[in-house]
Amino acid sequence: MKAASRSWVLAILLIGCMQQKELEEQVSFVDETVPGIEGKKDYLDSPFVTAGNRVYLVGHQNGSFPELGWHIKGEMGGIWNHPIKLMDGFEAQIQVEDDTIRLDKANRFTNYPFANAHRYQLSENYLEVDRLQFVPDDTEGLAVQYRIKNTKDTAQNLVFRFTAHSDLRPTWLGERTQMINGQDAPSYSKEIQGWTFKDANNPWYSCVAAGRAPEQKFSSSLNRKDQTASASLEYAIVLPANGIKTLTFTIAGSYKTKEAALTTLQHIQGKLPALLSQKKERYHQLAQQTKLTIPDKKMQQTFEWLKYNCDWLIRTVPEIGSGITAGIPDYPWWFGVDSEYALQGYMAVGQDDAVYSTIALLDSVSKALNGNGKIIHEMSTNGAVFNSGNINETPQFATLIWRIYQWNGDNAFLERYFPTIEKGLQWLMETNDLDKNGFPEGFGMMEIHGLDSEMIDVAAYSQKAFADAAQMAQILGKEVL
Repeated sequence: MKAASRSWVLAILLIGCMQQKELEEQVSFVDETVPGIEGKKDYLDSPFVTAGNRVYLVGHQNGSFPELGWHIKGEMGGIWNHPIKLMDGFEAQIQVEDDTIRLDKANRFTNYPFANAHRYQLSENYLEVDRLQFVPDDTEGLAVQYRIKNTKDTAQNLVFRFTAHSDLRPTWLGERTQMINGQDAPSYSKEIQGWTFKDANNPWYSCVAAGRAPEQKFSSSLNRKDQTASASLEYAIVLPANGIKTLTFTIAGSYKTKEAALTTLQHIQGKLPALLSQKKERYHQLAQQTKLTIPDKKMQQTFEWLKYNCDWLIRTVPEIGSGITAGIPDYPWWFGVDSEYALQGYMAVGQDDAVYSTIALLDSVSKALNGNGKIIHEMSTNGAVFNSGNINETPQFATLIWRIYQWNGDNAFLERYFPTIEKGLQWLMETNDLDKNGFPEGFGMMEIHGLDSEMIDVAAYSQKAFADAAQMAQILGKEVL
């Protein structure tokens, strides 16, 4: 190749690298077209969630990651990729001359439908820092972006330090499926210019990188008491007068292989603008699916955000299924009765994909576990069923199917689930109505010791279920129950 040709190739490559760097600098998680709600200062010490259907992050609105939850005591916050946890969280600090500033006391928190932002007002150091986080759809990872603004009329040199706190551990009831936690071990990876972590007992991995090489100073540590690990990355940043610099970290994980975690990390890094655009458009469609226009604008806003909240609760574990969960941080798994109530509302606001996938999940797991039409009560994301079903879930399933049919008019939908309803109502009365007076005995909505006799709520749900099943049987041309 001639020298002139080589020069042109080099020039094109350099331009490409510069354009990619400029693109990374310009990536904005949110803009003025995205609705946001600014949190009250009184709530800065309370939780928030950044949710995707595979991965979610829970911390406090002030930017910290305190211990949260009771199902696994103190461990329900952080970053989860069910059926495992990836990290307890992360922290960042900025060194400006002789000052070291920890970014754990945000002055402001803003929630967006698919992202969040923390504002750190560091007036004494002439800095403003925004931390934003975003979780793409169908992806085992997330992006965390720091936008650092110099409010000074002269340039500033600073060192930015990011520390990830790995905690690869199983979800609740992990021991029932032989998920035994091991010591996390960090390893620096030149391939991603960041850290990978592995659990010693399992093929569980997480990784973190910023898409650029850190300075020579980086470090890691082990905590053998709780089998966790931490690792840091440092970056020298020159902030021009009144200028802004951006650092975007990607965190990814896998409960299967290291290669899967690294592939996810590189996918997010390479496709971040497209992933943001796709989720932004999907949430726009969620908002447009149903509309409420009333004089009370606060209530109107509440209705819109309830639709976003519904989407945050969807949890997908491909080996098991996808469905709505009961709540974050302490109930991020699947329930029978909670879904039987909530899915009626999901259908009304047009989120029917979540309706159908959740019903399919509950039906398939109940068939596999019980085989008699009885609907499960609670199942963790590793497939371990905590409660195979109280008495109320089974009749409420019949009413749920009837309610959904009233929206979709789909006879094939009725055909698919009517056999479960037939079996379930037969089980309800033949197995649980011991004195044959038409009132089944057992726990209903109140799971309190001693309240397992002929409960009034079960009686009401049962009567409604038989009435609904009779209408379904008539439509399908079957014998009325």
